[in-house]
Amino acid sequence: MELLFVFVMILIVLYYFYQKRPKTHFPTIPYQDHKKHVLNYKKIKPNNKQPQDLQYTTYLLSLINELPQDEFILIYACLKKWEKQKEITLEEKEGELNIHFNKSYTNNYVEDQLFQMLYRLEIDHIVENKVISKWMEADFDKVVQWKKAYLKDMQNKLKQENKFVDGRYSLEIYHNLENILGYKKYLDAYREIETEEENIYAMLFGLKECPYHMYTFFIMKNDDNKPMINSSLK
Repeated sequence: MELLFVFVMILIVLYYFYQKRPKTHFPTIPYQDHKKHVLNYKKIKPNNKQPQDLQYTTYLLSLINELPQDEFILIYACLKKWEKQKEITLEEKEGELNIHFNKSYTNNYVEDQLFQMLYRLEIDHIVENKVISKWMEADFDKVVQWKKAYLKDMQNKLKQENKFVDGRYSLEIYHNLENILGYKKYLDAYREIETEEENIYAMLFGLKECPYHMYTFFIMKNDDNKPMINSSLK
């Protein structure tokens, strides 16, 4: 009887220390639960610190299904990034967008896939607005595939850094997501959008529409939340 009592006491002590053990670094919730059960939008504080990494910001927004459906918004964001890096020059006037290429490649592998698709359209290092529009219509599937590769590339980088393990995301990613949503709240409610970079993020956050409509067809969504192209509505 005494042995049984000792055994029970040992189990109680072990259970106590089991409960007190350090929690795993990775939340035990899949990403789709962030929006509904983990991140409470009302409790997120405004954050005026501007995100620095476009690809990471895009990936975080994709985790909670907050990316805009307009595929050209992400392309336009990349164009603005390349312009800042002096790889291209953009000519924007009267609702039209022309691309002037200063280089034939970028130093980012996954971004260069998009860059090369556009570069192949150039005549005398220029791609005009009407050509971009036709390209978006003809190669829409390729654009969608590129966006998936863009997000997958970011996911692979996070796996290599052990921030994404067994389908679970690190607390660092969770806190970065909070910061991103705080910046969204800051842009949306606390002041006017003033800079070009703020404008880009406002479009990614769905706070503003892209000024360039590159589609000559309507893009609809089916029950699986996937885009469907109806070219008969031109």
